[in-house]
Amino acid sequence: MSQREKRREKRLDEENKVVLRLISDKGGQDEVYYAFSEDISPGGIKVITDTPFSVKTRFEVEMPLPKEKRIIRGVAEVRWVKSRPEGEIYEMGLEFVELDQQNKIHLLEHVYRKIMSS
Repeated sequence: MSQREKRREKRLDEENKVVLRLISDKGGQDEVYYAFSEDISPGGIKVITDTPFSVKTRFEVEMPLPKEKRIIRGVAEVRWVKSRPEGEIYEMGLEFVELDQQNKIHLLEHVYRKIMSS
């Protein structure tokens, strides 16, 4: 079964800036990283970054939806990491593990509105 067939939700190919705040067990100051989404779904985001992280690493995620003037905020966990052939660039699959109802609704509306209009 291919990766695409395993997906439960529709995915939208869309590039957005993504802010990742590392959630640390140590409770220290937040480390902030920046990435770009490559595709998004109501359940998660595939991001492109120059810093790879281990599977199960958790982040507070902020992803603006510029045309809708909204910011999606939630907690996501790294599910997989791949390096790209060009080197020093990585893809990471992030799954939302905490996303409040309002953010979930905004993300669903955004993804399905764009998919239906294309």
